[in-house]
Formats: sequence, structure tokens, C-alpha cells
Amino acid sequence: MRYQYLDARLRQAFDDAGLDRGQRALLQGVLRALDPDAHLGEHVAGLNSAFLAVTRAQTALESHAAEDQPRWNLLRRIVTTSLACLDAAEPAYARGGAVELAEARRTLGEVDAAIAADGQRFDPQVAAAAARKLDPPALETAVKQWITPLWSGVELPLRARMIAEVAVVVAVHGRDGRHLRSDLLRWLKKPGDLAEVLWPEPRRHVVALVVRGARVLRHLDQLLPEVRQEPLHRNRLPKDDFLKDAVEGSSVLVRLPVNAADAHTAALRGRRILGEVLDQYAAGERLTELNIAPLWQVSEPGGRVMRGTEHQRTVNNAYPLTAYWPAELRSAMRVANLARQVDAPMASAGLAWSALEATGLDPSKIPWLAKACALQMLRQHLISLHVVVTNHDEQLREPLDAQVPTTGVKHHLKSVDAWVEVLIRHNRPREQLKAAQDAVTALAGNEGGLVQDLVEVWRARLADATTLAGWLAEQEDTAAAVLEWLYVTRNLAFHAGRFATPADELTAHAGQAVADLTLEFLGNWRTVERQRGEPETAALEIYRRLAQRKDQLVARLKRAGSVRRLSVEDISGPDEKWWSRGTGTGIGNGQSAN
Repeated sequence: MRYQYLDARLRQAFDDAGLDRGQRALLQGVLRALDPDAHLGEHVAGLNSAFLAVTRAQTALESHAAEDQPRWNLLRRIVTTSLACLDAAEPAYARGGAVELAEARRTLGEVDAAIAADGQRFDPQVAAAAARKLDPPALETAVKQWITPLWSGVELPLRARMIAEVAVVVAVHGRDGRHLRSDLLRWLKKPGDLAEVLWPEPRRHVVALVVRGARVLRHLDQLLPEVRQEPLHRNRLPKDDFLKDAVEGSSVLVRLPVNAADAHTAALRGRRILGEVLDQYAAGERLTELNIAPLWQVSEPGGRVMRGTEHQRTVNNAYPLTAYWPAELRSAMRVANLARQVDAPMASAGLAWSALEATGLDPSKIPWLAKACALQMLRQHLISLHVVVTNHDEQLREPLDAQVPTTGVKHHLKSVDAWVEVLIRHNRPREQLKAAQDAVTALAGNEGGLVQDLVEVWRARLADATTLAGWLAEQEDTAAAVLEWLYVTRNLAFHAGRFATPADELTAHAGQAVADLTLEFLGNWRTVERQRGEPETAALEIYRRLAQRKDQLVARLKRAGSVRRLSVEDISGPDEKWWSRGTGTGIGNGQSAN
């Protein structure tokens, strides 16, 4: 199952513990945000977070003061996108941390004003002073206190925003979603302090990894004093030894201590530490290829041993982006694939930016791509909502399936617009449509928790055009913040030689997700053009047209006051059909639309 936060075991544990809807939503929301398979708008790396924005702004200010990187104009863009994130988060911080948030906003506002006044003569000491004033740990501490009100009950949509911020703080603390799920299952049997489960004290773990390509790593104890190693010989290992499949030719087992909140995070950090050490050996042995096997073993403080491999998702059938070679996208696809294969987060994030750059993107056009991403994320969120609503209970789903047909074993939507039609309100819905709407309510109520929250939130957004317009604007701001930070990370990694920044693993994930999202709508656009025998539109022109479309859509939503004509099916495609639902499509219910 893809969505483990919705599986039967977890649902049964919620029932046995007697959790109410809000409590389920909290736990499921955090687990979803930490799910590596979640799309950009759901994953913690793509959530709008004030804590993460302040963390990144502080890093940028410190780096500018020390190395003049990022440059003053890019620094200002980081500050302005951070301010947008802080403004969006203000209602949530009213539940705790309002003073700390206001202080951070005041500091960033002063920097923004100083850069606007001085331009390239901006004093680096002002940046250094602002970096010292910013206090991400103060925001982190405030967010950790939100567990009490969230557990007692917070109304939507504020609850969803608070849960997202909590998830970011959990991720930055160093929590793996799979391990957290196991810990929560144990906690539900004997509840205690939930904060201790979400943010346990880091403890000493011993991580065992196999390095292929050498039998001994000389002077390793000088580079990493507490590390131990032993040569491995495949023909000397017991037949049932867990290392059997990891050893290929010359190999060495390396054990290193790592402080981490859980075993999976320890394995990830141990792999990163060892990978950085291998840079030394790769430089010293230029003809030798050294790599770390995906298998790992972690010994926890209590003596428990865990084994696993790097997260790798497989499919029965793999499909290409397009069924032909789009010339302009070949370089972007190659670099995007390399970004997924690189262990070092900073390098991966830099390559993700390079993949976007290969499509013709430059920093001045980031606003275009951010608007395009907002449109595609609207489509993605709605499709994801259908997946989680129809996750189980085929009997309840029958009236919905009759109105919103799907195809294939994965039940892919044949029409996103048919799904939108079910979600929006109707004064006099047809009998079949009413049955489908009732089925959605029943499915959401049966699942409860996060799924019920998502259905209510999206019904509310689609019931008020101004609310939907505001959501699109926030997605644009969030995408712009990610893109600007990707460009900063690329400069820090490739120009300033930085190999680590706070939350850089989230940046790497966000970079890969944005590149994937972009290639998704570019590939679809090119496929449609090829089917019609039309010449390919340049990627940069696609960004410009989608940016214009997003602005036009927001203006239309505000003017119409209704989403009855909104078409999401081809919202990021070459056709201008984004305001055509219910006009000759057979989807409408016969009532007049705005």
C-alpha cells in the first residue's frame, strides 16, 4: 500500500485507543508529511513553514555576511519569500509563538528595507546582525507546545496549517516516517507524552555499512576516530549472514557511532558521514570506484538491532515521460535523474536546479515557474484527494465510481473535472450526482481523521472562489520560496563550496519534487502537441503562458465568485480550457453557471 498512514493496522490502533477525529488527523497528517512517496504539496519539504523560512533566511544572511553568497539581490528575494511564508503562518502562531514570529518578521523586514535602500552597497554587517537576531529554535519550541491544543481540538482550516508546521519541526528534528509510525503504534497501546514520541532525545546508535571497492581504508581512524572496520570476504561469510548480498569483490564493513532520534535516521546520517569520508579516498585513489552498499544495520542503545536498505520504490510497469525524445527536455531529464542518485543533499539540490536550468529557466523567471507549479499542484491535490477517499470500502464507493469513472488497477481518474463536479456544491443536484456526493461524505466519515479533514477543506475551498484564489496564491509563494532557495543552495554548493546547511535534506527532496512536477506538465504539453502534429513550444514560453493563465484564473475566480466553470483537467496543458467546465462537456447539471 502506498499510503501507510491509512492502512488497516493503524486505523485499528486508532479505534482501540479511542482517538477522536482531530487526534487522528494530527497523527496521520504528520505521517503523511514524512512519507517519501507524498507529492510536493503533501510532503514536509514542500509545506509552507515559518520555522523553515526563518531557518533558511538565517543561513542566507550568515553566508552573505561571511562569503557574499548569496549576492545582495538574491538575498533580498530570499527575505521577501520568507516574509510571505511568515505572513501565511501568522494565524497558526496565535496559538503559541506569536511574539517570536513577530520579532522574526520585524528583523527580516528591516533587512528588506536596508537592501532596498542600499542595493549592492548593502552592508554585510547588517546581515550578520540580523542573522544573530533570528531565533529558529524559539519558533521550534513554540510549535512543540501546539501538541496540547491540537490534541484537545482546533477547528479547520487552522488545524491543517498547525499540523503542517508540526510536521516540519518533527522532520528537522530527524525523524523517519516509517520508524515514527512504528513508535506511534506502540505508544497507542500505552499512551504517554506524545511530544517524547515526536521529538525523542537523540541517542547513540552504531551504524554498520559496507563499502565496496576496497578491503581496508587506511587512516580511517584518524578521519573518524571512533570508527571501526573489518575486511570482508564473500566466501568466508556464513550462508545466512545478512552481509552476503552486500559484498561484491573487495569490501570492508565499517561501524560508526551516530547520534540520532531513531534507527532509520541514524542509518541515513551514518551513510552521509561515510560518504563524505569516501570523498577523501576517491581523491587519493583516482582509479578506484568506492561506493556504499544499500544495506545497513543499526544497533540501538538498548541492544536492539535493526536492518534495512535505502528506501526504493518499485513498479510492475515503468512508463517514460513521453513516448518519443523531446529534444529540449533530454538534458533536463538526465540531470533530474542524476539528482535522485546523488547521496549528498547539497549536490542533489544543486543538480535539481541545474535540471530546471536546462529547460531554459533563469533566476529572473522563477515567478513564472512558481505560478505554473501552483496550477499543477491544484490538479495534483485533487487527484490525491480522490485516491485517499477511495482507499478502501468498495461497497460505499459504488455511487461515486458511477459518477466519476476510473481506469486500470490503480483506478486512475478518467476525468478530474468529473471529480470536481462531485466536490462542489449544487442547489439541485441530479440524483446520481447527489448519490456520489453522499458516498464521498460516507467514505470520509468512515475513514475519519485526515481524510475527513481533507474532504471538508477542499469542499470549502471549492465553495468559495476567493478562498481558492488565496490558496493558489499561497502555493505560488511556497513554490517561489523553494525555487529561490534551490538557486541559493546551488550557488553555495557549486560556488562557495558548502556541503551542508540546516535542513538540506528537505531542500534536496523539494528540488527533486519540483523538477519532477515541472517535467510532468512539460511532458504532457509536448505529448499533446506531438499528437496534433504541432511544433514544440519552448519550455520558457510554456512557463510564461502558464504564469499568465494562473493570474487570469485568479482574477476570474475573484470576479465570478464561483468555481462552477473551473476546469482542472487540462489546467497545465496547451489548451485554454481552464474556464470551460459544464459548457458542452456533459459534466454540468443543467443549471446556469457564472
